Amino acid sequence: MTANTATSEENLLRNGGQPQEPSTPTSDTEVGGGTPTELSEIFFVDNSRRKQSIKIQVKLCPEGVYLRRETDEDDHINEQLIRIDDIIGSRYGPRLKKRARGGLNSCRNPNVSGQEANPEPDRDNSAYLYIYAYLKKEKPLRRVQTLRILRFRSSNDYAVNLQTAELWHHTIRKHKHGNASSSPVDGGKQLLILLNPKSGSGKGRELFQKQVAPLLTEAEVQYELQITTHPQYAKEFVRTRMDLMERYSGIVVASGDGLFYEVLNGLMERMDWRRACRELPLGIIPCGSGNGLARSVAHHCNEPYEPKPILHATLTCMTGKSTPMDVVRVELAPRDKHFVLYSFLSVGWGLIADIDIESERLRSIGAQRFTLWAIKRLIGLRSYKGRVSYLVAKGKMEPPVEAAQEAREIPGESDQQKRPSATAAVIRSSLPLNAGEFHDLPEEEADLDGEQFADAISLDRSVYRQHADSWHSAMSRRTAYYSLGGPSLRSNRSRMSISQRIEAANAEFAEKVPTGTIPGLQMPLPSSEGWICEDGEFVMVHAGYTTHLSTDVFFAPESRLDDGLIYLVIIRSGVSRHQLLNFMLSLNTGTHLPIGEDPFIKVVPCRAFRIEPSSSDGILVVDGERVDYGPIQAEVMPGLINVMTTSGQ
Repeated sequence: MTANTATSEENLLRNGGQPQEPSTPTSDTEVGGGTPTELSEIFFVDNSRRKQSIKIQVKLCPEGVYLRRETDEDDHINEQLIRIDDIIGSRYGPRLKKRARGGLNSCRNPNVSGQEANPEPDRDNSAYLYIYAYLKKEKPLRRVQTLRILRFRSSNDYAVNLQTAELWHHTIRKHKHGNASSSPVDGGKQLLILLNPKSGSGKGRELFQKQVAPLLTEAEVQYELQITTHPQYAKEFVRTRMDLMERYSGIVVASGDGLFYEVLNGLMERMDWRRACRELPLGIIPCGSGNGLARSVAHHCNEPYEPKPILHATLTCMTGKSTPMDVVRVELAPRDKHFVLYSFLSVGWGLIADIDIESERLRSIGAQRFTLWAIKRLIGLRSYKGRVSYLVAKGKMEPPVEAAQEAREIPGESDQQKRPSATAAVIRSSLPLNAGEFHDLPEEEADLDGEQFADAISLDRSVYRQHADSWHSAMSRRTAYYSLGGPSLRSNRSRMSISQRIEAANAEFAEKVPTGTIPGLQMPLPSSEGWICEDGEFVMVHAGYTTHLSTDVFFAPESRLDDGLIYLVIIRSGVSRHQLLNFMLSLNTGTHLPIGEDPFIKVVPCRAFRIEPSSSDGILVVDGERVDYGPIQAEVMPGLINVMTTSGQ
């Protein structure tokens, strides 16, 4: 039997092509009564230049797929290990109609005489295994798409060959997801993906269809896609969905930071907010314009971001791993009102907030609007009179200039992980988390009638029928979709079980709204507890708790997702325009922080802060969203939610 998949030596241990998808197995049962930990096979690949086949030994082990090629000339050996963490999935079945590079043939040597000639396509009894991987490379940091195709034809019976390919497939799944705490492939739950169709200059659907959906298919991830139709759609969906934890393994936001902000606040308004934050990891795929969180997660995981941020973020969301992340509780009291919201990115007053909001009128020109409006604001520089108070974090009295100094010394490596050891344990011990401050949110008392437990979101009933389509046209008006691998059979108006009703009733009476540990906005701040107050005129006060505020704003180089710190940057009135210009131009490299003492610019790592403007005219932003102007204070809640990462650390 002659091999019919040609691959050059150079392509053998490098990238493969992009084939069409083979058929997906319908059964997840183990083969032969149990899945082995290691498999080994001999394959052959054609060498068109030398007119002979090269012998390849392929070994599948818990570390990954190991390929070993040996040639007769000088006993030269070429080896490659495809790490199991770099493999996103595999498929098995008959040969694809479109031939792809990277094929290996098992197990008959085509160079041996007397074997059968190349069979006709309809006589091909081979089974094929397609292994999809994205190899991580350094210098420059990137992910390289790789395809390996294994052809099994040791028997003349297709069923026997298919069983062998199936065994390899299930062994890969076992090594890939066997030790994962929460796999998006196994476990019977789906990923909930919330997509804003207007994100990405109105190309949100198209971006998802072309860049995200193919990866989810390769990884066999079962998902439910919800298309947002109006503002606050995502917030209301996650807030009112009764079976959120039972149905979904995690929530992925395919948009900018604004939609993630909706999801976070929707979760925090649930009666079972604590359980939701603990059991549902959150992920983000940067399809929008403001992508600070996606950039910060990539920085934390030491993963590439550019030039394919959507691809890299999707890979991160499919690992089944998550890392605790801080949430900041924000309290506002504008015009004798009082309300609380939750933030994950930043709070801003002054220069950066003005540029962010006022440049909205230039949104049509893209990211250049920020540069143009920054120039306008520097020419007409404003200052705001008020009081800024902050509670300095223990062990962080000195300005964190180490990262800025390192970035100046090695500009090319300013975006790597140059952060000190985490101080989360110290910070968390300073906050009495077990004293009853963080509790589930009580709902209004309601009759235990079935209608009261129906979902509050009214959706097209057709999207819940069996075997709903995975994807329609990018111009479709449908708002909910399901992946083909697992049809959703639950009703939109599902009822709670008796145990769930009892649990909800107990939570309603026993739990409280999560409250803060600092004095209320109307109360004075005691200096005896470490509060420092500064009065005067300020050009800017901006608090950040992730490394990046947007794709190209490296705001807090020392920040970690779960360090329990807020980095408060204060710029006082009197700073020169030249110094401000250098500050703005250095934001993309993280070298904007002053080295040593500076009379006008300083950064303070703190646990909480309060801003009290003296005037009634100005702009306040929380996670890029404008809020009512007035007194505002915030404090960090360490590790309150879990975000999807590649390391789980």
